[in-house]
Order: sequence, then C-alpha cells, then structure tokens
Amino acid sequence: MPTGPNFLCVGMPKAGTQWLFDQLQSHPDFWMPPIKEIYYLDKRIPRLKGAKRLLRKIEDSPERMERRSANRRPWDTRDSAFLKTAARISGEEMSLDLYDELFQCRGSSLSGDITPNYCRLPDEAVERIARRFPEIRIVLLVRDPVSRVWSHLCMWHRQEKFDEALLRDADTFREFLENNEHLLSISFASQTAARWAKLAPEIAFRYFFLDDIAARPEQTRRDIITFLGGDAAKPPRFAPNFNRKSETAKLTLTDDIKAVLVHRFAQELRDCAVAFGGHAAGWPARYGV
Repeated sequence: MPTGPNFLCVGMPKAGTQWLFDQLQSHPDFWMPPIKEIYYLDKRIPRLKGAKRLLRKIEDSPERMERRSANRRPWDTRDSAFLKTAARISGEEMSLDLYDELFQCRGSSLSGDITPNYCRLPDEAVERIARRFPEIRIVLLVRDPVSRVWSHLCMWHRQEKFDEALLRDADTFREFLENNEHLLSISFASQTAARWAKLAPEIAFRYFFLDDIAARPEQTRRDIITFLGGDAAKPPRFAPNFNRKSETAKLTLTDDIKAVLVHRFAQELRDCAVAFGGHAAGWPARYGV
C-alpha cells in the first residue's frame, strides 16, 4: 500500500493555496494536516516550529481538540499523531523516510502537503520525491506574475514587513525588487512546471488558474478533487467560493511601479502564455508585452 502524501501543491504563493487547503480539509475523502504549510521538503534541517507550537497549545488545553473552529474541521486523533511525529523529527536532517512518517496517520483518507514555497524546490529534490513517491500527484496553482507579486507585497505590508516608502520612486522599487532573492525565486510558475515535466515526467501533474478559482470555484473544486482521487460529488463543508483571506487595505499600484513589475516579468508573462495557454495566453496583451 502506498504511503506518504497522496499529493503536493507546489505553489504558487498568493495563487489560491489557502482556498485549496480549506476546500480539501472540509471534504470527507481527505484528511489534511493540522497546519497548512509544513515547510519540510525545502529545508536541509526542517524545524517544523508551527507544529511544535500547536502541539504545546493542545497539550496545555486538551479541550481544544474538541472545539469546532469556523475555519477547520473538528480535531481528531490523526492531528495529534501528526504533530507528535513532527515534533519528534524536528531538527533532524531532511529525510523522505521521515517525511513519509508524517502521513502514516492518514489511514485510508487522501492527504497532502500544501506549501507554496515548494515552487522553488531544486532539481535534486524533485527527482528524489518522484523516485520515493512514484504515485504522488502534483498540483500547481497559477496566477499572472505581476498581480501575484503585487499581492505578495500587499500581504507583507499588512504584516509590517514592507516599507511603503519603497513605492515613492520607481528606481528605488526596482532596486528593491532585484535585490529580493526570495520574492523573485517564488515568482516563475513556468519554470516550476518545466522543472517537474523534465525531471519527473511520469508523475501526474496538473495546473489550475486562480482566474478559474475566482470565476468558476465550484467547477474548479470538482476538477481538483477528481484529479487528486476524491469523489467530487461529495459536498465539502465549505461553499466553493469560501475565502477566509479576503484582502483588505491594499497598497495603491501606480503606473510607474506597475511598469517596473511588467518590465521585470515580461518574459515570464510570455513564457506562461506558451506553457499554460488558457487564461495565460492573454497575459502578455493585458500588460502590453
């Protein structure tokens, strides 16, 4: 019997991964880990701090396991088993055998790891994952790179991690963008798709557009659940258009800042049009490239 996760969502950040997690955790065929982003496969020494913190909270207050949150399914014994395993392997060198242990508690339910930063997994990691879990399915959520990066900056601003003063001058913003290795490394969906196609051609891989999550959430949910092996006819607890992260207090995207973003991602806009077609086919024209 196959072990480990049934699927990975390898990005993109700010492209609907929270929506996907909520939809799957509320579906009767799936058990999702009690933390959305595990951050295991992209670390040499995974610390799993989120799991350790949550385990401490539960151990300090066992009744938490019986509470029903508005945004998640009820707690069960699998959650505790996952968190205890995560706490045990935290700080050890990354191992796919240890990663497998995280999901042994899933039983007969479908389960997976939705960590958006996996979009930048190196070649060696992709190859190792494909060898170790040959039946795994890979999901990539795609969003046009200009709006994706801007949404990311708005999130950082809400978290007080981005200085709005950087937007006062196009040259200053351009320098910030070029020097932000992390932001750039998670912004090229076409490269992520190409890497999996080249290095793991036998692995089932599908991409879905944020555009469709927004415009056709029910059909998109059905398509994803079916691809992952679930029964799309079973109703999840959440409505298909449920969005716990509706954004407020956005920054204002001025024409000169938008021009910097368009120039930086012009080639990626064109590459996405070729790689994905569909909505992406219109992205170059949208931005005049």
